[in-house]
Amino acid sequence: MTYYVTVHLIVTLRHMQRLYKITSLLLCEVWFMYTCVVKGCEGVTSTAGCHVPGGNISGYLGQFGDLVIGGTFPIHLKGIYSETQFTSNPEDLKCQILEARSYQIMQAFIFTVEEINKNPDLFPNITLGFQIYDTCTVVRRAAEGTLWMLSGREPSVPNYNCGEGTLAGIVGDSGSTCSILMADILSLYRYPQISYFATSPLLSNRNLFPSFCRTVPSDMFQTRGLAELILYFGWTWVGLLASDNDYGQIGIQIVKQEIVEAGACVAFIENIMTGQPNSGAPHIINVIKNSSAKVVLVLSADADFMPVVEEFVRENITGKIWIASEAWSTSILLKKEKFQPVLMGSIGFAIHWGQMDGFEEHLNNLHPSKFPSDHFLLEFWEKTFSCKWTNIYTKADDMLNHTINECIGDEKLESAMASVDLSITFNVYTAVYAFAWAIHNLLQCKPGKGPFLNGTCANISSLHPWQLLHYIKTVDFETKDKTQIFFDDRGDPPALYHIVNWQPSPTGSMEQKIVGSYDSRLSKENRMKINIADIIWNTEVGHYILHWFNSTCK
Repeated sequence: MTYYVTVHLIVTLRHMQRLYKITSLLLCEVWFMYTCVVKGCEGVTSTAGCHVPGGNISGYLGQFGDLVIGGTFPIHLKGIYSETQFTSNPEDLKCQILEARSYQIMQAFIFTVEEINKNPDLFPNITLGFQIYDTCTVVRRAAEGTLWMLSGREPSVPNYNCGEGTLAGIVGDSGSTCSILMADILSLYRYPQISYFATSPLLSNRNLFPSFCRTVPSDMFQTRGLAELILYFGWTWVGLLASDNDYGQIGIQIVKQEIVEAGACVAFIENIMTGQPNSGAPHIINVIKNSSAKVVLVLSADADFMPVVEEFVRENITGKIWIASEAWSTSILLKKEKFQPVLMGSIGFAIHWGQMDGFEEHLNNLHPSKFPSDHFLLEFWEKTFSCKWTNIYTKADDMLNHTINECIGDEKLESAMASVDLSITFNVYTAVYAFAWAIHNLLQCKPGKGPFLNGTCANISSLHPWQLLHYIKTVDFETKDKTQIFFDDRGDPPALYHIVNWQPSPTGSMEQKIVGSYDSRLSKENRMKINIADIIWNTEVGHYILHWFNSTCK
């Protein structure tokens, strides 16, 4: 009972903070509607003062369609804020460090829309379009992108939709904090939202987020499973490390409760301070160095955990067993060769993934000349091949001095790209297909037998978002590889995980090998299956692996 009360209190307090923010937004919108009595979008743009002032919208990509699906992705790892005294118009937030994995995830969204449009059986004579927005893992940009998609124009105009095509809903976001803010906004209008990687248990609350669904399981399942994984190996003296956001803070409380109730001991709990330049890494390193705990569970995104790992490498500290949450267990960022002394032998949960036939070919066929509107592709190309496009970013004298390699366009992605990570891309794939099958089912409605008032059906040409939401909630379909996709009454999918182990790869870096599975639908005795013979441990800590007990907690 204490367990549920604790989690509920944490969730409630955090949501009250968000309610204050969203209430402020609502008051602004009410003032807007009260002071601006206009008709349609032309009135909005022509009536002086009837818009919310803001910066230019940047970091987006779109394609027209009869129905449009929005998508938010952290294509860049972080946003750079400029200090200002408000003596002049503040500069817009700048996105920095394009992340190759996130770009692949975004391309999964485009690939799926294109695949659906090629299938006449789903909905003939209707074309799907998309709007993509780069959140840079910044909450402000998640809100900005959501309002831009809802209004369909730049600058965004609250309570008006001025875009071409009907917005069906939004796939996003990656993180729980951004998804919660988006869900607060989208729930006002009952627009369907399907996240592909937001795992906070708070989002399962139908009273708070009535239009939210996801294709990734709630952390309520993962955190219990991670605690079971720790106890499976007999580790009873464990350190806990979590990012300072909803994902880390709520999850770490659940893990701690599960571990303590099972009779194990928590050596320390530390937070990764994502708002600080070094993420608090020196302090974290000092705590872990001075602790006798050899096992450390980390609930964090890979980008947030990376400063800590880099500090471990700098100080040449090894000999720990790392337990990975799904947010970094299949990371491309962290599997580099330089991190191998620290992270080799890590074990953790990874999101269950299926097959996406043709996706790797889609990635290999990307080229700036084929997709001139995709400005992210130019950056991705530069990052992949360590070159620069001379006519876009660089000066001619830089090339003459050979300080920068020039991108010539003859580079081949298939020979340079890292292996395709399907753990998150498959979630994006199924999220877009959930929209597609919901639209398909809506179109199959027979007048007089429909789900709405007096047996009526929805009209696709004047579709209301709540009508599509009805079909989203009841969708149930199989992917090509027979993976079943549906949402329970809380908007959650079945909780299936791979258990992965970080092992040396032939290229010198690391690879994540599947060594087991976890299925929450099964009984506690059968839900976790691990093939211990397939696991490669860090040799320095091999003698701690099994049946390492402490009789008391100190």
